[in-house]
Amino acid sequence: MFTTKQKLVTVATTLALGCGFTIGLTPASAASNESLTDRASISSVEKLKQTLFTGYVVSIDNNYMTVIDTPTLEEALLYQENWQDLVNKDKVLIVPVPEDNSYTVEDKLNVKFTMMTMSLPPIAISPTIEKVTE
Repeated sequence: MFTTKQKLVTVATTLALGCGFTIGLTPASAASNESLTDRASISSVEKLKQTLFTGYVVSIDNNYMTVIDTPTLEEALLYQENWQDLVNKDKVLIVPVPEDNSYTVEDKLNVKFTMMTMSLPPIAISPTIEKVTE
């Protein structure tokens, strides 16, 4: 019939497979009573923190506007043609021009964005733009 060695291998295999299936079916979540529809899925983009950039528009072309973060409009206009000095200080942001393009040079804007390019200066990706009224 079966030798002791064969019985031992059979028992070990049965235990290994049995435990493997049992442990594999056990939910990993501590709160396993929740249904899947009750759990809110949050994408990694939604988890990112929004960045607020406030500054003055110093130039606008067909696709982008340049926004400079300075205390006053006069100072922003001084850097209008030579804003490269401010790039390394994170004081310049390139913003896509919205379709309605209701912004002009000298407007003060709050630009909120969650992602930006790694270029110098950075370009805000899918920003929310608000005009600041003082």
